[in-house]
Amino acid sequence: MNFDNLHNIFGNAWGIFLVVLFFGGSIFIHELGHFLAARKRGLKIERFSIGFGPRLFGWTGKDGVDYRVSLLPLGGYVALPQMVDMEAIEGKNGADADSLPPISYADKMIVAVMGVVFNILFAFAISCVLWVTGRPVPPNSITTTIGYVVPVLDEHINQPGPAYAAGLRPGDKILTVDGEAVKDFSRIMQKISIGSGRDARGKEQCTIKVSRDGKELEPFIIKPVILDLNPSSGDAIRRIGISPADTIIIEKPEPGSPAEAAGLKRGDEILALNGTTVFSFEHFKKALETVGEKESRLTVRSAEGETHEVTLTPVMLARKVELAQISFKDKETLRRLHLVPVPDNLRKPEPGQDKPDPERRNLMIFDTLPVGSQYASTLRPGAILASVDSVIVRTPADLAAAAHSAKDSKALLSFKEKRDADGELVTLEEFSATVLPAKKTPFIGITNSIAPAELVHQTPFEQIGSAFSLTFESLGKLVDRNSNVGINHLMGVISIAKTYYNTSDDIKRVLWFTLIININLAILNILPFPVLDGGHMLFATIQKTLGRPIPLKILTSVQYVFVMLFMGLMGYVLLNDVKRCSGDNTIELQRYLVSHYVEAPLKFQ
Repeated sequence: MNFDNLHNIFGNAWGIFLVVLFFGGSIFIHELGHFLAARKRGLKIERFSIGFGPRLFGWTGKDGVDYRVSLLPLGGYVALPQMVDMEAIEGKNGADADSLPPISYADKMIVAVMGVVFNILFAFAISCVLWVTGRPVPPNSITTTIGYVVPVLDEHINQPGPAYAAGLRPGDKILTVDGEAVKDFSRIMQKISIGSGRDARGKEQCTIKVSRDGKELEPFIIKPVILDLNPSSGDAIRRIGISPADTIIIEKPEPGSPAEAAGLKRGDEILALNGTTVFSFEHFKKALETVGEKESRLTVRSAEGETHEVTLTPVMLARKVELAQISFKDKETLRRLHLVPVPDNLRKPEPGQDKPDPERRNLMIFDTLPVGSQYASTLRPGAILASVDSVIVRTPADLAAAAHSAKDSKALLSFKEKRDADGELVTLEEFSATVLPAKKTPFIGITNSIAPAELVHQTPFEQIGSAFSLTFESLGKLVDRNSNVGINHLMGVISIAKTYYNTSDDIKRVLWFTLIININLAILNILPFPVLDGGHMLFATIQKTLGRPIPLKILTSVQYVFVMLFMGLMGYVLLNDVKRCSGDNTIELQRYLVSHYVEAPLKFQ
């Protein structure tokens, strides 16, 4: 098990190829637009660069242009000394701009805008391909029906799910979010996550209108919570605790399970439990918990389309291991964290041994503390507990005993993700520890089959319109004080590379992401800020309006200021990308620990 996301992304030849071809290609297309327009209009072209900063490699063409790839993969440029002085970001030009003939307002506007035009044309070409092949989407993303409503969002602090507390239930069909009609669950989640609604006290709020059993209900006023998506980057968005309806298709009944004994087969679809419709696998599992070991009726549709009922009795099975729970005071809040034994594949042998000693296993945290906690950077998923007040602990019972005999303030020595890393001594107040027995849960012995993606055939104008709408809306939320979207949510080159890596199994998904990238490049570059294409157009228009050139000193000063701001922003985004990857490693480890220990039941006997 490798949790190093950066290694996975950049150590994969196919992932690198996709980044170079499609992300690098999108930048190339943008700069090609400037280049061809400048050549057509007769402008002096000094340099054609993919990336900024020092030259890595390249060549000088017969046309005298320096074609190069530069060190910083944050964009690209075509050096045009007759347009505007960009020495701070492009380097010194070989030609003196003052010695070159002036160019017209039309020349400046056409050359500046053609990068954007080429990105839109490239996006249009991609959309034509996707119109024919279809764009893959998860089947549960095209519904507006709620499949599950989370009753308790955070069991550690007994935080109720906002949607459940407001009255939403599985089976409700969402009609509008904050007054806007919605057609699929993807749009529902977008509207909620980047929403900016607030109540009279300034607290987050969203309004959802639903139909239930074919009848429209009065709008529900819901108080979203801010869910931390990444413990390292601080990414957080609004969530209300709902998921889409989905079909429950049996992958394969477990041998010896009630499902196998009842005659359930691969491909059977579960429609209802004891006459009550179930709208998702999560909804079904929660309904089973209320049934317990009682005999129950399942309404099932076979793979051949026939509907019938089967009778079975769930079996109560225990999870794999006992958990350890620690409680402590975090500023003014009482927190709880859970620990499990360190998995064998994450352990290292003791010095002089060939394999890890099963008797020298430690406990590992798998919960995540909220951003802002004074312990968030130390007590995170993967942190290994070594001792309490110098007493070595290896089992939940050891931990409970050590906590019982310790003083009011407890010293917790926790290692980071590696056993041989330097440990940190952490003092926790109001510290206590208990052993949580392996929880028994009703099971019938099935897993849910993952439905294949569905292909949506949207016209090119629908696809591009959707990308434009999402980009403009997201940019608007960046400057909306009422939203929870900030600059830290922006994607840099690492996040873009990671997205290409994660979508590399399906070229159609890669194309769709590339379409969005090109629309983003088009919109961002047309903004009227110096350094960007829109800034060149703004300067040209100001000079045209004034009837004289802007003083060179003013122009150069403004350019330098915005170059520094631009590079600072890019540096911040890049740093946040690195943090995001680190946080993703933590999340991946957490999911592994939960699936390995907490959610995996014992085998049926």
